[in-house]
Amino acid sequence: MENIVFEKYQGNGNDFIIIDSRNNEIFNNIKSNNYFNIKKMCDRQFGIGGDGVIFIKEPDGNNFAKMIIYNSDGSEAQMCGNGIRCLVEHIHKSNRGIKDSAEYRIETKAGLKIAQYNAGEITVKMGKPILETNKIPTNIYSKHNNIPSHFFKEYNFEQEGYAVGMGNPHLIFFIKDINKISLSLLGPIFENNKLFPDKTNVHFSQIIDRDNIKVRVWERGAGPTLACGTGACAVHVAAFKLGLCNSETTINLPGGNLKINWSKLEDEVLMTGYAKKVFSGIYFLK
Repeated sequence: MENIVFEKYQGNGNDFIIIDSRNNEIFNNIKSNNYFNIKKMCDRQFGIGGDGVIFIKEPDGNNFAKMIIYNSDGSEAQMCGNGIRCLVEHIHKSNRGIKDSAEYRIETKAGLKIAQYNAGEITVKMGKPILETNKIPTNIYSKHNNIPSHFFKEYNFEQEGYAVGMGNPHLIFFIKDINKISLSLLGPIFENNKLFPDKTNVHFSQIIDRDNIKVRVWERGAGPTLACGTGACAVHVAAFKLGLCNSETTINLPGGNLKINWSKLEDEVLMTGYAKKVFSGIYFLK
């Protein structure tokens, strides 16, 4: 195998290289031959460029597809909210004759996710939020309103942080003006904080009003990105539990808005947004 066909998608500016390896041996061949470098492929100067790579595989169960996702640094991720919308957009548009409204059941490392496609708008059941420290995972054991919380002091930044799991770990801060923080300085510090044994995504959030929250993102394994779907869900969960927002909010990210709906611990978080194909091509492995 000397080259592979790919498609490039973005969801709120969070961009992914999608490789459809259903009904073929692309993924198995790439893994077994050990000549596929995720980091090089995601490089924006020497590769295609992207926040990650998504492989679409045949499902293990009676579902539509299976998603395998890698961060741009080559590490494997459990799930990605923007990524799964890109995957759903791809499989919907590649299935000729399918209705404009359809349900897709997608297997991920974070469990089964159910997505509803409706005239381009994609709503995903992102699962129930995780607040148990060992399942997030985090070594934060103190809690505020049932959310693991810890007061962090790094450089001139002193703020209470909240840990929420959405199949992957998230650390959330609520501050008055997110434009005043240095994302490049604080992002990697908190991503690699010892209180998160598997590292963590980091979100600096600003409450605009009870229906709108502004967020800047530092993603685990990817760095600063324009959006994070699971992160938007985690921010909403933390804000709602702290009494800072209503049950449905618009999360304003640098790459665009996501609608999040959640209010009960026993319910799944609903994330709604769009995804778009940017281009397709052939990537030369040698």
